[in-house]
Amino acid sequence: MKTTRTLKATGLVLIAVVLGLLTVQGSYALWNKVATSNAGTIQAADFNVTLAKNLTDKPISMTTDQGTAATLQLTTKPLGVVKPGDSAYAGVQVGNMTNASADFKIQVLLGAPTITNNNSQWPLAQYLSIKAVEAPSLAECGSALFSPSTPASPAPLEIAKGANGVFCFQVSLAATMPATFNGQAASISVPITVNQF
Repeated sequence: MKTTRTLKATGLVLIAVVLGLLTVQGSYALWNKVATSNAGTIQAADFNVTLAKNLTDKPISMTTDQGTAATLQLTTKPLGVVKPGDSAYAGVQVGNMTNASADFKIQVLLGAPTITNNNSQWPLAQYLSIKAVEAPSLAECGSALFSPSTPASPAPLEIAKGANGVFCFQVSLAATMPATFNGQAASISVPITVNQF
């Protein structure tokens, strides 16, 4: 019971203090004065991550308007047929184009590549291997970045606000591929995940 009386007393003291502060102003009219203000617009920062396969095409958003992951079809160098024992190269540029006012880094991770045979009678996927590395630019994506000791998957790539990062891919066709597989094709997809940190 003593606790209840103490709480009520405290409440009365606070009310008395508030009334005392209000009367210090001299008149309640100050609280009723109207002042106009122009309402501003508040907008959340845009988590805008872009993908580009070359420097001439316009980059695309990594997420479609429907909120699903975008797909970017890469062009390999050299163009055309890859012979057994040879490799083809392709690159993707990832851009951190957020409009956030503060520092805003992203971390880009590559998932495990998936190779799909275009013809189940000729399973070409078993003769393909894929490696990826960080590259200085799309223009430098090529054989010079790779060696036999290059790991299959690179470390995550950190990209600052307003900057770009590049991954270069090497797709190699085993020299042991049988001649009966000539002319066959396979599709390779590599998921890209981006996190803010």
